[in-house]
Amino acid sequence: MIIILEGCDCCYKSTVAKQLSKKLDYKVQRGSSFELAKRSQESLFDYCFGLIEHDNLIIDRYIYSNLVYATKFPGNTKLTHGQVSNIENKLLSKAKLVYLYARPEVIKERILSRGDDQVNTKDIEPIVKFYNEVIPKSKLHTYLFDTEIYGSDEIVEDIIYLVSGEGS
Repeated sequence: MIIILEGCDCCYKSTVAKQLSKKLDYKVQRGSSFELAKRSQESLFDYCFGLIEHDNLIIDRYIYSNLVYATKFPGNTKLTHGQVSNIENKLLSKAKLVYLYARPEVIKERILSRGDDQVNTKDIEPIVKFYNEVIPKSKLHTYLFDTEIYGSDEIVEDIIYLVSGEGS
């Protein structure tokens, strides 16, 4: 099983990934980042496609974050829709997509309190808008969690239930 965690900054992705990793004994791998987006398109695709070969993996940001952030921040390498579709087709039987979200105002408050240096609060509304366009187009089984309502512990317990076979 591969669990893909997606969502804007400050929506508990890394926290949930760490907690899931401990409880499920899954490895956590970064699937998208500003550093990875500096690669060539072929190298980025090869990296993302290579993650499919793993079992018992949690991917903290992946192809959907690439589409969002490379759109918002031109100059970063962006996967093509064909590459994304190719990756999704290989993942259909072995992955669950978990989208963690909150309202832009809440995300901005969290960024200011955390002191995030990668994304400016002025970028949050367009990022959330892009996620709201990208996530619904995913072919993968997708679970949505509003991080204003659910804390990381509740989200982790729900994901464990969903991937255990009982909730799927």
